Amino acid sequence: MIDPFPVVDRPRCENLLVMFRSPTSTGGPSMSNRITSTGRRLAVLFAFLALFAGVALPAAGAKPGGEPNNKKVTVMTRNLYLGTGLTDIVTSTTFQQFVEAVTQARANVIATDFPARAEALADEIAANGPDLVGLQEVSLWRTQTPSDLTGPNATTVFQDFLTILQGELAERGLNYTVVSTSTNADVEAPYLDPAAPVNPAVGLPLSDIRLTDRDVILARAGVTTSNPADGRYAAQLTVPTVTGQPVTFTRGWTSVDATVNGASFRFFNTHLETESPAPAIQVAQGSEALAIVNTSPLPVIAVGDFNSDAGGSTTPTYANLVAGGLVDAWPAATRNAPGPTCCQNELLTNPVSENATRIDLVLTKGDWQAKKATQVGANPFRGAPAPLWASDHAGVVAELKLK
Repeated sequence: MIDPFPVVDRPRCENLLVMFRSPTSTGGPSMSNRITSTGRRLAVLFAFLALFAGVALPAAGAKPGGEPNNKKVTVMTRNLYLGTGLTDIVTSTTFQQFVEAVTQARANVIATDFPARAEALADEIAANGPDLVGLQEVSLWRTQTPSDLTGPNATTVFQDFLTILQGELAERGLNYTVVSTSTNADVEAPYLDPAAPVNPAVGLPLSDIRLTDRDVILARAGVTTSNPADGRYAAQLTVPTVTGQPVTFTRGWTSVDATVNGASFRFFNTHLETESPAPAIQVAQGSEALAIVNTSPLPVIAVGDFNSDAGGSTTPTYANLVAGGLVDAWPAATRNAPGPTCCQNELLTNPVSENATRIDLVLTKGDWQAKKATQVGANPFRGAPAPLWASDHAGVVAELKLK
């Protein structure tokens, strides 16, 4: 509350009065006395005007004209972790090895227990209340018995990470809606299943398991969104397999226009290729992402798993994005705190964090100010049993203000 009768800073007022004193006294009220008397009457008049008219000084951070600037936006980026590594599958040299690697991958998905991890992920969202969330590796696992050694055509849902996470959010009274989705890699392979009939072509009891990878944007209830878009990059990694059918690990992006607290902007979410075995593909995808962001007529917040260390230890993709005009919110808000986000071990069993690279990013284009940035999932969500971590990545929450 502003005091309508402020105490006058007398030394400064007296100094001002000295400037108006007559150099000689001619009798009667001096010029300084007349000014002082007039000033007092004006001060009383202004005080009453302020009291009855409700005049107040502009608030801190107000725009010209007195209108406060409250254009604050909170966003989160979170890689959910598909639940297993895939390296042993793509590096298999015999069909037997291939099937065994797929079988182990399925077991890993069960062991890394996404339903339990989703509880921790939902707690993170509840604690931070982001307006928009960019999710990566939003896996849809499906199965088929028996295997037909083709695909992808399995339809029986084994685990749908999106449905599970949304259920946990709803249990916490949170209303987050899917506003944009990119469907990326869609691959299927056989695994050993004792309950399945023996496939006569290979002499093994096989079922199929299918992975559909998605990037998803969630918007909090009350956030206005429009113009959802998604796409796939031209540069993609394709690897041969022992089945004779090459597999493409398709990567893409998704975006939506949003308005939060009067700030209108484009929210862009992506997951770039890993740095190995083909770093050039990731670099090319980064260039495509930058070009897409730069076409936006609105200010942009770009989040995701960029798979390029901000410290420069992996690929030049991060440096290229920054050189292309994107601003990293993390160092701006944290005074260059380390903040590694990747990665825990495959089964999420390590009690001490193994994160060593900062690859999960919140980047901006336009007149944004990074007010705050924090990590989520940087500590185990429980001590036992495994999994101990909500994901193999930590996530980032950033509070931004559009100037």
